[in-house]
This record gives sequence, structure tokens and C-alpha cells, in this order.
Amino acid sequence: MKKEPFGVYILRLLLIVGLFAFIGMLYWSSTLIEQHLKMIQGDLLQVKNSIIALQNEVDRLPASDSQIRSSLSFNEEQENQDNLLKKDPFYTKTLPKLLGNHFTPHGIRKEATIGKPNNLNPFNNWSEIVTWISLCSVSLAGQEIGKYETLTPDLAQSMELRYSEAGHPEFLISLRKDLFWQPLNPNHFSGHIQLSPFFLKKHQVTAYDVKFYLDAIMNRHVEETGAVALRNYFMDIEEISILDDFNLIVRWKAKKEEGDGKEEWKMKYLAKSFTASLRPLPRFVYQYFSDGTKIIQDDSDPNTYRTNPVWAQNFSHHWANHIIVSCGAWIFDGMTEREIRFRRNPHFYEPYFALAESFEIKFKDSPDAMWEDFKSGGSDLFTVPPNLQAEFDRFLASAPYAAQAKDGLEVKRLDYLGRSYNYIGWNQNNPLFKNKKVRQALTLAIDRERIIRQNLNGMGVQTTGTFFPYSPSYDPSLKPYPFDPELAKAFLREEGWVDHDGDGIIDQLINGKATPFRFNLTYYVKNPATKAISDYVATALKQIGIDCNPKGVDLADLSAEFEDKSFDALLLGWALGTPPEDPKQLWYSIGAKEKGSSNAIGFSNPEVDQLIEQLEYEYDPQQRIELYHRFDKIIYDEAPYTFLYAPKVTLAYRSYLKNVFIPADRQDLIPGANVGEPQSALFYIDEMSP
Repeated sequence: MKKEPFGVYILRLLLIVGLFAFIGMLYWSSTLIEQHLKMIQGDLLQVKNSIIALQNEVDRLPASDSQIRSSLSFNEEQENQDNLLKKDPFYTKTLPKLLGNHFTPHGIRKEATIGKPNNLNPFNNWSEIVTWISLCSVSLAGQEIGKYETLTPDLAQSMELRYSEAGHPEFLISLRKDLFWQPLNPNHFSGHIQLSPFFLKKHQVTAYDVKFYLDAIMNRHVEETGAVALRNYFMDIEEISILDDFNLIVRWKAKKEEGDGKEEWKMKYLAKSFTASLRPLPRFVYQYFSDGTKIIQDDSDPNTYRTNPVWAQNFSHHWANHIIVSCGAWIFDGMTEREIRFRRNPHFYEPYFALAESFEIKFKDSPDAMWEDFKSGGSDLFTVPPNLQAEFDRFLASAPYAAQAKDGLEVKRLDYLGRSYNYIGWNQNNPLFKNKKVRQALTLAIDRERIIRQNLNGMGVQTTGTFFPYSPSYDPSLKPYPFDPELAKAFLREEGWVDHDGDGIIDQLINGKATPFRFNLTYYVKNPATKAISDYVATALKQIGIDCNPKGVDLADLSAEFEDKSFDALLLGWALGTPPEDPKQLWYSIGAKEKGSSNAIGFSNPEVDQLIEQLEYEYDPQQRIELYHRFDKIIYDEAPYTFLYAPKVTLAYRSYLKNVFIPADRQDLIPGANVGEPQSALFYIDEMSP
């Protein structure tokens, strides 16, 4: 065997030594790098802890005057020529002047309401719960104080009307980046619900939350009444296209119209307003079980929450249905058997949206209990019902009140016509009420002026239709049906209703069976006014041979009968929409058979459907008024409701509550204002209050 030359051994040895030296240097270098990285990581952790500590300190501080003023600054680049959202001068100029340079939100707003709600589901249909949810949330855009058909920034900083390559209109929307869902509070849940740490931190509000809101509404398996009602408004949104966390496109269905030799794609007149009303729904809560696992593990399909029945069932009975997940100017602060509470969000982008430190609404059993609470100074304001008007006047003349006024608890009042009406709805799924002449007879037999005079102490006006009497949509040429029991009897005889067996109750054959005209009139049992009215209606109808049985129920049973359409007749009230009104929610025939829809009486009329559809695409103001008036005439003739009255409202409030005024009456503050009700969001407590 040949031996290798000695030089080769030397070379190999040097190579081995060099290799070990290189490996050693690499190890030494990596050790230094690792130590350096650990030092950096430690420094970052220290900085992070310092930031968290600082943030916790900041969270405890009230917003200063400079913070309030600086937060009003709006990115001027966002308010470009194409932006449909314009800053509200009331918040940027007028309100700061009214409040003064040294104003700081303080005190506790205190109110009361009747009954504790069964749940706080995001789509609960009751008006007070809708109001509370609005306090704690945001919509894409708001409305200028005191002015209808205006749009102001809210969650969206900009909203632009664009056209696709095919000429279809769509809205390009850019969202704020400084809104967050607040952490859930474990103390707001019963002991058997254990929250994952996932829910105990803030989550940013994004475009995906807005899409989730729409998907939840459009999921046909979601049966909450609010979702069912909203479905009619949003059903023509073709798509919400997410560009990124803070930018989205809302596309509506459009129809092609030809005119002047041009083709134009036109979306609904109210598409802009409905787009602005879209809200975020917190995905970080309603897509999860309380342990932090997803209800639907694989939700990669973009239509998961629009179609999935398993998610819908869990949403309807969700573990968070007794809280309000908050991202707005107010933060839900708990609900007990006695009250619901909110606290001011010190980091909300617009500090003037919450003008007190906290807000408490107490649950009372009746208007009488609410009145006693107000008299004793337990609440700031009270809407005086008609049956308490005389007692209200006596209280103001009493010695106890004189002592209160001397101590700074003077009571003031504001009178105005409420944007609502009370009615009796005749369920057209009941054979008794299918004939319009019969429904007209029922209205003729009820003395509505007597109800206003005796049951309301004059605090109401007769109304003939489904719009606010001071709205241009209301047809003033229509006069209330007269009180005429003899004409009512004649109408009933024409339709075959006669007392054949002499028992005092008119009857006729229905499906071959002798059927007496006998029904239940459902009303809310804890409202003395509705009970008195129901008793009177029963007496009045007895005079024309109809057996009406007043049926008082609690809030839960009233909700159930309304949703299931299982009542015979219903005494209730509607809060009215603002111009431009959309009658689709109440009167479109799609809702007639749909559980939970606002069309609870099952009304269906092809011409009304046609008018609603025409209104959807009519942009000319005069043409819209003509369509509204034609609609009003049909409802008047069909008499699906007996319209009883629009209430006059007496708002009693303590003098320490400021900014209580009607915008339309204060053109000096809000030029062009046309809203005729006080705006409770503007109320604040005087610093000098007792």
C-alpha cells in the first residue's frame, strides 16, 4: 500500500483544525445572537408592560377639555367632494358653544321603564331595547341633529357612490380604525357560564363585523322579530365585498331604465339610507361558544352565517343574549332584576355622544310606579300618561313639590305630538276580519274622540293612516271615520252578520258552521290606559252585537302572540319612521305569512305591494308624495287597523337636565331643522345640580 506524502497529512490536519475553529466561532456567534435576542425580547416585554400600565392609568382619567376639542378634528382628506358623509355642524360648532369650554361629562342620567326584558338579543324588536343597543353600538353613518335625510360619519369615515365597469352603482366605504369591542365582564353572566380569556380583551371593529350583521339578518333560520323585520329592507343587497379590514363595497340590485335615449342602472331610492344604517355585529362573541370554540368549526364558506341552521339556532339561544356587546359611546354595565346600567366610553371617537358619566334605567311594574319614582326624585324625567295628567298638576301645586323646587329640583315640561300612533289590528287570518266592510264597521262603532277625551284627557289627535300627521307622506284630505254605530250595523247586515238565534250576538255561517262574532282583544296588562281603552272597546262593540273579550297579557305573552300571529285582535302602538318613510315593514305581503314579521295582522294587497315597489325606485319628490297618498287611501279604505290616535306627549323633567328642546323650534341653533321631538342624546346634567 502506498503511503500518502507527509504534506498531505499536514494539509488535512490544518483543514480539520480550521473546520472545528469555524464551528466554534459559529456556536459562539449564535450564542451571542441568542443572548442579544433575549435582551431585546426582555426590553420589548418591559415596554409592553409599561404601555399596558400607562393605558390602564389613562383609562381611569376623564376626558379633558382639550381631549374633547381635539377629538372633534376630522381627517379633512376624508371629507372629499365624493364623500356622501358630511360633518354635523351641531357637534363641531354649536354644541361646544352651548356646553362651554370647561364642560366635562359628569353625573348619572336616571330614567325608568315598564318591565324587565326577557333578553337583549341584537335583533330584539322592542323599541326601548333597540334604543339601548344603539347607545352601545354604531352604524355606518348617522344623521345630523334635527334634520332628516342627512348622513354624517360614524363607523364609516367616507361613503362614496361608484359605478362598476358594467355601470352598476355601488357604495365604497372606508371605516374608522379606532373603534373596539369592549371586553366582556364575567360578572354579567350567571355562574354556569365560564368565559374563555378570548372574550376578556378588546377586539377591533372591522368590515367583517358589518358583513356578519347582514348575514345574520338574511339567515332565514334566525327567527328573532327584529331580524325578520330588517330582512325586507336589506334583501336587495347583492353583496358586501370585503376589500380589507377597513374597506368594503356594498352592492345593491339595480334595474335598467331607459330615458332620453340613455340606459341607466338605478338602485332603490332608500339604498343610501339603508346602507348607512348597517351595523357591526361582534363576530368574536356570536360565532363562538363561551369556552372560546367556534360554533361552526369550518366557516371558510363566505355564506356560512347567511345559510347555516345550526349557527342560527345557537344564535337564537346564545349564551350572551342577556348582555349588550359594546363598541359605542356607552358601554353596557350590567342588568339586574331592578335596572339596566351603562357607563360612558372615555375612548369613543366623539365624546359629545355621551354627556354623563353613567346612565341607569330602572324597571318598574307600571306607569304609576314610574310616576312615584319621578316624584321622589329617583329619575330625571317622566313621560306623563293621560291618566296621570290631573295628578301631575296637583303635585306641582303641592307643598312637597314646593320644597323640592326650593332645593333645586324644579320640574319643567315640554309638550309635543309624539311620533307614534295607537291602533287595533284585526288579524286577517281570522275569518271574522277578512272582509273590509266588516273592518270598516268595527271602526265606525268605536268613538275615537271619546277615547281621546275621556281616556287620554285630551292628550291625543285622531289619525287616519300609517304616517306621521306632520309628514308630507300623510294625506290630509282623508278624514277620520265618523262614530256611527247605526251605519256599522248596516255594514254588518250587508255582509250577512245577523243575530239569528236571539242571544244578542250577531252570527253567520262560516264554512258551513254557525259562528258568533266573538273574539279576544289582546293588550298589555300593565298599562292602565290600554286596559281602560280595551274595556271601552268591548262595551262599544257590544252595542252592535259583537262579543269582544279584553285579554290582558304580560310582555312575554304579548311578544309571543305577536310573533306567532296567534291573536284575534291586538291593541298596540307603533313608533313611526322618519321621512322618507318605507311602508314595506308593515304592509308588504311577503311578511303576511312570515313568523315574527311586523306585518302581524297578515295584510296582503296587490296594489299596495305595487305602490311599495314603485316608491322603492322613485326619486322625484312630488311623484313620491303622490304614491304615498295613494297608498294612504288604500289603507284607509281597507281598514286593516282601526287607527285610534296619535298621542300628545308631556315630557316632565327636572330643571338640572339641560338641552331639552325641540330642534324644529330652535332654528337659531339648527337652521333648517325639521325634527319635532326632543333629542335625548343631547340631555346633560347641570354641574350645579343638587
